[in-house]
Amino acid sequence: MTDELSMQGNLEINEKEGVVLVSVNPKIYPLDVVLSSAYMFTNNNYVLVDGDPSEEIIVELRPKEKKDVEKVGREFNNELINYANYTVQAIKNQGLREAILNRVLKTSDVSSREEDVSYLETEAKPWKFDPEEIAKPWNDKHGEDKDTTRKE
Repeated sequence: MTDELSMQGNLEINEKEGVVLVSVNPKIYPLDVVLSSAYMFTNNNYVLVDGDPSEEIIVELRPKEKKDVEKVGREFNNELINYANYTVQAIKNQGLREAILNRVLKTSDVSSREEDVSYLETEAKPWKFDPEEIAKPWNDKHGEDKDTTRKE
């Protein structure tokens, strides 16, 4: 190894070129987790994802502005953990999310309701069941012929 190239865990750091290569094990971090993590770095870095997704994924990060490339690589490792955790939690909660979504769709489906006249009247005129008549339109409350100008 030369002075400008150093290895730190799964990072291959080249300070002279301003680039860090992150070696990712796809058995720990699937490709979708790697791509999601890489996407988060596209605003401030040039990103290249390469390698064989069944053996090893190599992510090249090249900061657009002068930065500590080792820090960029370590932040990428943190983002891998973040997205891996998000994926695990999404899988664990999938059944609950589907149950909630089914309930929402079931309760908002007007065609599945029996014809409920009171429901239709409430939807058409919400002030009908408003004892204080807060929602009732002005014309229904006071009539169209009523003078609406103030007298001073």
